[in-house]
Amino acid sequence: MHDLFNYFVKRCDSLNEQEVPNSITGRLKKLNRLNRENLKSQLIEKGKQLEASGLNNVISWLETCITLINEHAFHFNQVFFSPGKEIKNEIRQLLDHATETVDLCIFTITDNELAKKIKSCHKRGVKVRIITDDEKVEDNGSEITELAKAGIPVKTDHSHYHMHNKFGIIDGQIAITGSFNWTYTATKHNQENLLATTKYEIVKQYNEEFERLWKELFDFKILV
Repeated sequence: MHDLFNYFVKRCDSLNEQEVPNSITGRLKKLNRLNRENLKSQLIEKGKQLEASGLNNVISWLETCITLINEHAFHFNQVFFSPGKEIKNEIRQLLDHATETVDLCIFTITDNELAKKIKSCHKRGVKVRIITDDEKVEDNGSEITELAKAGIPVKTDHSHYHMHNKFGIIDGQIAITGSFNWTYTATKHNQENLLATTKYEIVKQYNEEFERLWKELFDFKILV
């Protein structure tokens, strides 16, 4: 965020809304609500300093800064349903566009196509972590062992009960959750749903729950 702040400040007398490069607008889209508000606050404080120093047009500059931050804020709230490929296609797109982190807390993963997308994230340097149910790892067609062999950290519960969550967080910015299991049956036959949202309060709670489970659960051991 510091580089975004510097970008705006360096142009305090020449900021043009039409000339902002894609590299900056792309960075703005990656800010969550908290970071956006922090950036605005820092710019307002800097504006006060610039105005006190006698710089002209500070208010106009600040208005342009705030407009740009708001215009390029990434908001996404949508629900998807199956049977059909709607849910699966959305998950695939989200994984394809992940750039930093993918945290998955999924009861079972047997869909080979989705497993390949997860591996692809890992191969291109995205930090992937998976939490899943210990009993479902043993299911016929489970992809968990292969994902672990690919070098992806996996944790499971050790309980007679289930780790039955079905949620994920993409880049710390998008939360996905619902009844959908990552299986072929869920796509082709089941009545399922998936909610994808960038709402800060919701994403934050899922992030916190994932981190709590990650600390509490056990490393998955690959049996040779």
